Amino acid sequence: MQLSDIKASQARRPIDIPFILFSLFMLAVFFAGGSSWSDEPHLILLRPLAFVVAAIGLWSLRLQHIRQFWAVWLIFGLAASLTASHLVPLPFDVWSNLPGRQVILDIDKAVGLGQISRPLSMSPEATLNALLSLSVPLAVLVLASQFDGLRQRRALGVVLLLSFTSAAVGLLHATGADILLYSRQASQDVAGLFVNRNHQAALLALIFPMAAVAVSAGVGVGLPRKVETFVGAFMCLVAVPLVLITGSRTGMLVAGVSLVLIFALGLLPLKRVAIRPWVRYSAAFGSVGGLVWATIWVSRDLAIKRLEDDTEGLRWPVWQSIVDMLPHYLPWGTGVGSYVEAYKVLEPDNLLRPTFSNHAHNEALEILFTAGIPGAALMLLAFVFLAVAVWRALSSSGDGALFKRLGIVAIILLAMASLSDYPVRTPILSAVFALAAIWAAAPQGLFHKSDNR
Repeated sequence: MQLSDIKASQARRPIDIPFILFSLFMLAVFFAGGSSWSDEPHLILLRPLAFVVAAIGLWSLRLQHIRQFWAVWLIFGLAASLTASHLVPLPFDVWSNLPGRQVILDIDKAVGLGQISRPLSMSPEATLNALLSLSVPLAVLVLASQFDGLRQRRALGVVLLLSFTSAAVGLLHATGADILLYSRQASQDVAGLFVNRNHQAALLALIFPMAAVAVSAGVGVGLPRKVETFVGAFMCLVAVPLVLITGSRTGMLVAGVSLVLIFALGLLPLKRVAIRPWVRYSAAFGSVGGLVWATIWVSRDLAIKRLEDDTEGLRWPVWQSIVDMLPHYLPWGTGVGSYVEAYKVLEPDNLLRPTFSNHAHNEALEILFTAGIPGAALMLLAFVFLAVAVWRALSSSGDGALFKRLGIVAIILLAMASLSDYPVRTPILSAVFALAAIWAAAPQGLFHKSDNR
């Protein structure tokens, strides 16, 4: 084939609009989606952009794309439908008999509103905000569902690069640079592109398995294996000390589990290196251990000070108070997203502070508190789908299995972080979570030999 024919065939190649949209959208998400606060100004631009991106992506979305990832779409559809149902106005005789609504009845009576219709949610504005927050993962699902194996690799490269960008910004924070993207971001926190250092630590923990699979399967841009290996190792070596410097206890635990799962699930191709197994594993764990020791020694005062911060000490009594409140609001809950307003109604006097409890810092408890038994059933269904994905991933091999395992590991790590925080409520990690769900549910045939580098 002559050079002119090659150029002509390249000119006829269609523009990959879904992947270009995905890359640009993820760039916007990482630089404007580090906060979960509903009054964050960045959301004024990010959420409309998410709806526009989703609308454009729908033009090329086909039924077979949805069928490939039907479990993910089912869970997302049920979650969105449950949230939307909490905004539907109900007759007075219905909502007034819901558990925990007596305070609203008393207010309506005091101001003379009479027997008006109201939705299930005790805070419709907060529930609407929760519904709109689904725009970001929706855009990711619409686009990522259309990717073949090659574009899934490249999507991994995009997310890994942006995650390392957040790590790099956190490194600048650690050196004393005053880079604040959000008004609520504390100048002394190593929070990267987030408001909350715990959320930054959760993202840093995800770098390890993502880098491992990037080295194993490649990122689809034709880089030599040695270059990908060096870049992946460098990202991990930078992430290890940054997890420590954040001072997030949950982040350290999640990062430790992340490193264990990499080796337990075979995400890192150490067997391809012509060195004895005990030498490979000793070098890997020795390098990590050395970095941990060096970080603690160099930044011991700053890291220890953050670890000794007792702001997390209130979580246990708050969790206990939520458990005590559950019989008051079950079986239907207070309405998705209405935690702040509903919790204030029954908040114990001994927990009153100048600040307020913005979240339960335990997603399982908050979902049960706000979404009730239907929310708990949805969590159980998602767990069943995850268990099936684990079984399929462990019984298969190849690059498809690697990506399935990566998605499962990412979901497990974010679920762990959600036991004492709310990372997935940030647009950044909700987008990463949606992409991880796509990977976990990806059919084995999606990754063909032709997709390899």
